Amino acid sequence: MTKFPELHRREFEQFLETFSKAGSLKFRSNKWIGLTREGKPFTVHVKHGTTRQYSPRLVAAVAKDLSVTFEEFQVWYTR
Repeated sequence: MTKFPELHRREFEQFLETFSKAGSLKFRSNKWIGLTREGKPFTVHVKHGTTRQYSPRLVAAVAKDLSVTFEEFQVWYTR
């Protein structure tokens, strides 16, 4: 299994913006809400005020929900 890296808050935000439908991403009540590239809704819950880094496990789960392959992620991450 390929390993996703840990992302800082701003990197995670950029990851969601890049791989979700343009203009659909919103942060409300401690959760990210948006649409996948296919138009399906998704939600990512975050811990209020204390989440500054997102674990590789969470990044992998969100990538799977957004239908992002590890190769796509690597291209985006190493840009």
